[in-house]
Amino acid sequence: MEEENLAAKKRIMDSLQKRLKRDEDEYVKRWRRFNQFDVIMNDDHLFVPGDEDVHCGEDFRTNKIMEDWRILKERLPRTIFVRGYKSIKDRIRAVIVGEAGTPFHDGLFFFDIELPSSYPYKPPVVTYHSYGFRLHPDLEWDGKVRLNLLNTNRKKYWNPDSNVLEVLVSIREHIVNSKPYLDSKRILPKWFYEKKSLAYNQKALVLNCKTMLEVMHKPPKDFEFFVAQHFLDRAEAILSACLAYNKGQKVGTPFPILPSFSSSSSSSASLPSCPVVTF
Repeated sequence: MEEENLAAKKRIMDSLQKRLKRDEDEYVKRWRRFNQFDVIMNDDHLFVPGDEDVHCGEDFRTNKIMEDWRILKERLPRTIFVRGYKSIKDRIRAVIVGEAGTPFHDGLFFFDIELPSSYPYKPPVVTYHSYGFRLHPDLEWDGKVRLNLLNTNRKKYWNPDSNVLEVLVSIREHIVNSKPYLDSKRILPKWFYEKKSLAYNQKALVLNCKTMLEVMHKPPKDFEFFVAQHFLDRAEAILSACLAYNKGQKVGTPFPILPSFSSSSSSSASLPSCPVVTF
C-alpha cells in the first residue's frame, strides 16, 4: 500500500512538473515574440473615451501619429516598450524598465498616453500607473506627470515638431534616473541637496520594491507575459541588489551581481530583504 501511495505521488509530481515546463515554455515563446513596439487590437487605457472623434486638421494629425509610430518602431531605446492600438490610434501604453545604477533598477513603470484632438500643436497627456505610490516629485499620486516637454512643469518645451519618443526618453532621463531628488530641485546649487538626495534614493528604492509587487499582482493589460518574464529573469539581480544595500552599498550606484541564491545554497542561508527605511 505504501509503495502504491509513493507511486501515485510520483505520478502527480511528474504531471505537475510537465505542466510547469509547458507553462514556462509558453512564457518564453511569448516573451521572444514581445516586440519593443507593436500595434494591437485591445484597449485597456486609463483614459476614458472623450473627444477623439472631433479633430481639427484630421489628415495632418493622423499623419503625425503614423510618423510617431514609425519613430517608435525604429528608435526605441532598449529599456522602453510600447503598444499602440488599432481601434483608437491616439492611445498608447508604454513601460520603462528601471536601469542599473538608479534606485529604480529593474522596476517596471507604466504610462498611458493620449494624443489630444489638437495634437501635435498641444502635447500628449501622460498618466502614470502609480499604484498609490509617489516614487518621484514629478510623478503625482493621481498619475499626473510633471515634465517640461509636456508643458506641465515650470518651463514649457513642447512644439509641433516634438514626438512621443522624445517624451518617453525625457521621462527616463529626468525622472527614472540615478538622483531623482536632485533632478527635481533647481533653485539652490546641487551640493546643497546631496545629503537629502541619498535619503530620498533610499525611500525611492523602497517604493520601487512595493511597486514591483503591485505590478506583479496587477500587470497592465497586454503586458502580462512581459511582466512575468521580466521578473523571472531579474529576480536574482533584484535579490543581489537588496543584499548589496544591506551590506552598505549606496542606493543609486552601480554594484556587481553577487552570488546567486539557488536551491543548492545552504539551507540555513536566508534571502535578503530590501532595506527598510523610516521617514
